[in-house]
Amino acid sequence: MDEHLKQNIIRVLDKAIKAIKEENIIYLKNISNETVHDATVYQDEYSIAVAVLIYSLSKIHEREEHYGKFKGWKMFCSDCFKGLETAKERLISNDIQGFEKIIKQYTINLEKTDRKLKVHIQDVFRKARINKASRLYEHGLSMGRTAELLGITKFELMDYIGKTYIADVRENITINPVERLKFARGLFK
Repeated sequence: MDEHLKQNIIRVLDKAIKAIKEENIIYLKNISNETVHDATVYQDEYSIAVAVLIYSLSKIHEREEHYGKFKGWKMFCSDCFKGLETAKERLISNDIQGFEKIIKQYTINLEKTDRKLKVHIQDVFRKARINKASRLYEHGLSMGRTAELLGITKFELMDYIGKTYIADVRENITINPVERLKFARGLFK
């Protein structure tokens, strides 16, 4: 793993831990967006996994009033919080395999929860992958590559993008060349 990438993930995990402690769900959701740039540039599984995980946790905690009624909710939250701390510690100690194991552990933690809660949380994780895929696509990754990186189908991605109008955004809207030249000349006066 690239050192810059590792440090960025450690920083993001640190912020996520702080946001969960403070129960700041909006901040938690925004933190996941910070990894999208690195995920686009490096196209690495680690940044993508962390972005999806943190976004999923924000959505899950956002619905705590509903999910809190299910058996295993408190244990799931506790395991998730401890998992973030452990993942950060593993990265700091340069234990990449340990980090990967912790990230994969979140799926295993689902098995410990109530069946109804598990279904809801799995749905949140699936939707989070699609959401983050749309952000990668918005940053310029091809639809095929994005779908491949996040383990979703192109159809799921196209369906979501079609509903969000990402594809309709005009690129490179600039002023006309004459005005641009006048502006540039004005900089040197």
